[in-house]
Amino acid sequence: MRRASRGLTRDSIETPRAEIERLESHRDFHFRRVPNRRIAGEKSALRFINEVGFCTAFTPGLGLPCLREAIAGEREPPLPEHIQHDYAIAMTWRLKDVLPAGKSVYYGKALGGRPSFIALELFPAFLRLRLEPGGYRAMYQRGVLSHCARLVMDALSRRGPSETRALKLASGYATAAKRIEFDRAMKELQEKFLALKVEERYDPFTYVWDTLAHRWGEAIREARALGREEAAYRIVRRYLEISAFGHERAMVRMLGIAPRWVEGAARRLVRENRLVRTRIPGFSGEYCVLSTFVAL
Repeated sequence: MRRASRGLTRDSIETPRAEIERLESHRDFHFRRVPNRRIAGEKSALRFINEVGFCTAFTPGLGLPCLREAIAGEREPPLPEHIQHDYAIAMTWRLKDVLPAGKSVYYGKALGGRPSFIALELFPAFLRLRLEPGGYRAMYQRGVLSHCARLVMDALSRRGPSETRALKLASGYATAAKRIEFDRAMKELQEKFLALKVEERYDPFTYVWDTLAHRWGEAIREARALGREEAAYRIVRRYLEISAFGHERAMVRMLGIAPRWVEGAARRLVRENRLVRTRIPGFSGEYCVLSTFVAL
């Protein structure tokens, strides 16, 4: 981690714009938003994901590292008119198939509702905080899983890995009128780490889905050995190490972690003098900022 020679005051209100740019420069380096650190291929992409711990695949600008952004080597590269000809998008599209196929990383709609990668090191921590006891049927009975999602899980549990069309038919959601509800259920299952896409077939184009329990059983067992406080600490610490600053409410939303776990992790990091809660000029509210950027 690069250290700062001077920084924000603890109660900073009118810090010059240059100080904000220093925080963003930290992100530029760790998010690889600079030409000399851009990703060039599969090996460097895997190193990047392992370094940052987690990132979105295609979507920059969420306060998270982004693989497409790191391939482009610039901040928030615009979407071109013809995305099929964009180098960074094409490489990201290929890597989202190649890396998960070898179980080198986890891939799914896991961060901010967007397609994302999670490094194997931190995957059990996310599972510990997202998976609920009793399995999907217990979740349905508690009212935290939709009816369509439960039917899809019933079908996957019976059939094993299945194509999208087969799941629509088995769950009774094959009609065009029910497409939105089915798509919402598949997003829900990914966010709750119950089901995931394991393959894309191109002739004809379709997805193949499986249960997380079948695909990632070992990671689930590792997750059960973690306490929730420790799991949240590992995730929040990594996020702040690479991003330099973050708002607790934004971290809750982006990382999909309950507020009490984010708050607890932040308090522990403050006690360890790794971060300081302070104000950042131009932004409302109090932020968690790496202590190396703050004049204590």
